[in-house]
Amino acid sequence: MKNFFRKFSDSLDAYIETKQFRWFRRLIIALGFTVTGCVCFLAGFFLNRSDNMIYQSNINAMTRTIEADPAAAAAEQSAENAAPETTEETAVTTAVTTTQAPKETLSRELLDSYIYEDLKFQPYAYRYSNTAAFHNRTTIEDFGVPLTKKSFTISYEGIITAGFDAENITVENDDDNYIIRITFPEAYIISHEIDEDSFELENVQDNFFNPITDSDLTDTCEGQNYRMEQQAIAGGLYGSLYRMAENSITEYLNRDSIIGAKYRIEFIRPEEPYVII
Repeated sequence: MKNFFRKFSDSLDAYIETKQFRWFRRLIIALGFTVTGCVCFLAGFFLNRSDNMIYQSNINAMTRTIEADPAAAAAEQSAENAAPETTEETAVTTAVTTTQAPKETLSRELLDSYIYEDLKFQPYAYRYSNTAAFHNRTTIEDFGVPLTKKSFTISYEGIITAGFDAENITVENDDDNYIIRITFPEAYIISHEIDEDSFELENVQDNFFNPITDSDLTDTCEGQNYRMEQQAIAGGLYGSLYRMAENSITEYLNRDSIIGAKYRIEFIRPEEPYVII
């Protein structure tokens, strides 16, 4: 028995070493790969076919539903797209997320104190130079007395001061558009002074019977006051006054954190007066 198995084993080993066995082994391996590939192909085909059939079945079912009752189908579709039911918890969450920060506005009392109490408006001084001529003769019943004529030309400087009543300023604040509107009252001339130290006389004609006096000098200058005031106004006296006040107001109000960051200041001036020089 042992000899039989020994001979069978030797024969099997000899057969394994032959070319025929090696070819048969290769054939078995190739068949194995081929069968595996076919199985995978068939499995994928049937799975895809099953999905397509299910998808087509759903489409057909939806089509039949719409054809049968379009209103019911639309209601069903609206129900699916409707917002989820609002519960107490979601309502609270929505209220919290939509709440906005309170609008930061300007205190009217603070604005009034800025304008009417804290700000001190200074008048505007306008300095000018002028030259005027003087002629005079002593008369008796409209008859000029000989040897009494006197004349001169005087050059001098004057100062015209203009201002307005600060308590008549009108202040409006538009918190919706973040605008502060300030309306000025009418300006006027506060004073008009002549610098007597600046007097310079030229072309002096004096005589013993009718000498030149100090009143001749001052009266000549004062007679020019109205003309010089009209000239100063036409040259922008009031405009310079308002401009100086606007700069002071703007600089002071912008120190406030709310005004400086959010508000625009607008100024309204009275119409410039019409003057004839």
